[in-house]
Amino acid sequence: MKFIKKHIKMIIGVIVILLLVGVLLFLKEVFYSSENGPIYGTRLEGKDKVKISDDTKNKVKELMGEGFASVNVRIQGRIIYIEAKAGPELEPGAAREAGNKSLEAFTEAEKVYYDIQYLIDSDTNTTQYPVLGYKHHSKGGINWTRDRAVN
Repeated sequence: MKFIKKHIKMIIGVIVILLLVGVLLFLKEVFYSSENGPIYGTRLEGKDKVKISDDTKNKVKELMGEGFASVNVRIQGRIIYIEAKAGPELEPGAAREAGNKSLEAFTEAEKVYYDIQYLIDSDTNTTQYPVLGYKHHSKGGINWTRDRAVN
């Protein structure tokens, strides 16, 4: 009893510190409870059932046509990025048509699962490019940017 009376301030201080540590650990768990989970959460469930093969990527490149200097297809999460470099003679309207034609490379299951984003750029025709397009997985077609007015 003498020990408690003599060290009461120290005992109260230790109890307060322990309570603060407990509250901080609780708050950490509340705000950062899923820090060990996957980055995308459950959004990628079913991705193994709808994989995009290298053959599909090559077919996209083939369907885009000959007017392009290069076509690159990459997948990140649930988005397929198609980046193309238009040749010097390719008009933006023809580039859009090539993008629309490239949708034939994908199955219906792939079109419903993935969003598809197009970036068509040109080194020579900088007034009309880049042309951007996006197909949401719930939509049937691609939404393209409008033509720029030529000055």
